[in-house]
Amino acid sequence: MNKISIRIAAFLFLVMGTAAFGQGGNYFNSGEDQVSKNLSGFVRGGFYGNFKDSDNKLSIPSSFSDFALKADIRDGAHFKGFADLRYRYGTEFSEPVNRFDLREAFVTLNWEKLDISVGQKIIKWGRTDFTNPTQKLSPQNLVSRSTDREDMDMGNLLTEIKLYPFTALTIQAVAIPYFRSSRLLIGPIDLPSYVNIYEIESLLTDRKMFTYGLKTDFHLTGVDLSLSWFDGYDPMPGIALTRFSIDTLKIIPLPSVDLSTKPYKIRNLGIDFEAALGGFGIRGEVAWKSPYLSYKTYEYVPMEEINLVGGIDWMKGNWRITLEYSGKVIPDFEPSAVEPMLTGNIDPALLATFLLNPGFNFAEYTRLQTAAFNRLYNYQLEKWYHSGGLRVEADLLYGKLTPSVTTTYNFVSKDFMLMPELVWKPADGLTITAGGDYFSGKKGSLYDIADEFMNCFRLGLKVNF
Repeated sequence: MNKISIRIAAFLFLVMGTAAFGQGGNYFNSGEDQVSKNLSGFVRGGFYGNFKDSDNKLSIPSSFSDFALKADIRDGAHFKGFADLRYRYGTEFSEPVNRFDLREAFVTLNWEKLDISVGQKIIKWGRTDFTNPTQKLSPQNLVSRSTDREDMDMGNLLTEIKLYPFTALTIQAVAIPYFRSSRLLIGPIDLPSYVNIYEIESLLTDRKMFTYGLKTDFHLTGVDLSLSWFDGYDPMPGIALTRFSIDTLKIIPLPSVDLSTKPYKIRNLGIDFEAALGGFGIRGEVAWKSPYLSYKTYEYVPMEEINLVGGIDWMKGNWRITLEYSGKVIPDFEPSAVEPMLTGNIDPALLATFLLNPGFNFAEYTRLQTAAFNRLYNYQLEKWYHSGGLRVEADLLYGKLTPSVTTTYNFVSKDFMLMPELVWKPADGLTITAGGDYFSGKKGSLYDIADEFMNCFRLGLKVNF
């Protein structure tokens, strides 16, 4: 945690703890308003296992214990304070983990037509289930190991203002002075031995990192509609070539490459809606994303793209089915100059062939490979992409048993994901989760690369207090 986050957390937990356990502590009582104070949390254990293809032996690369403490205080009318502190101990992807995570820590002041929030907060835009092209405010942990799906979301230090000029209208403005990066699906990737990749681990506090977002919600009869604008740094950074060298004294020259995640600035215009039609719920999003910098000059910057998402919900008894389509088009598409190869060791014979070619520039070739890897990661190797998602879930035994199956399939990259899950609540405050994650794709696709470390079965036990 950075110093700013620590100070916010310390202040909020001090205030809330004093209010929750103090003698007669109605510090925010405005007369008739009653102060609400709540301290809660959970203890959770989980492990992720798989069977290695080589010997079919059981491996448990991720096994951990979580402790969460949440503090909430509000006066019912004008003030809310909330903090969520997590601690994890164990292993993730066979690496030891021992960390604190300040998930959220913010205060909110409320008036009749105005709300102001300051602190670390998770704000989610968009209404669809599997893909949210309008969501650019909060980073995500794409390699999250958690039985709770919402744990992928990460908080951002920000100021949020909400206006309610009319019953049917809400105006939201968000200012983010610092940059917090998402955790990308690259850390556990088995890259070539000569390639090192470094992710952004800390908060970037440069004044140039300022980001803002504006959103207008219209609450109409039978439909909710939003128009949003984002201007700033995409929480999903690109991958930049930061160092290249080659040892020409060896028989086969040995390269050395450093890659780093690097933020880039974008504009994102979005529209989303949600409506009810008979027994169906209908949702959709459309977004235009345009980087400030050109992909032709900066290998870590993606191309301009337009995303379209449409989804439908149907409930029948205890069952719920969610179906979603996602499409993407790159208006000014240009094919990649090279095929992405960074995810595998280059054949020495092929490398020698490159070097024997007169005029071959290994540094430029590596830059082009980095650009191609970004194309692969952002699904921009083709002009068009189409994918579908399906979730089937049930609410059984009066909410004590919830089986579900979630699957997605990209019709262009052939990336396929399947997540069956069973959630059992045998007693109040106790949740047992069992499930699995399966990823696959055509050779060289993102899921084909990730399946080695993301495929797993998982078990979790959670006790709330």
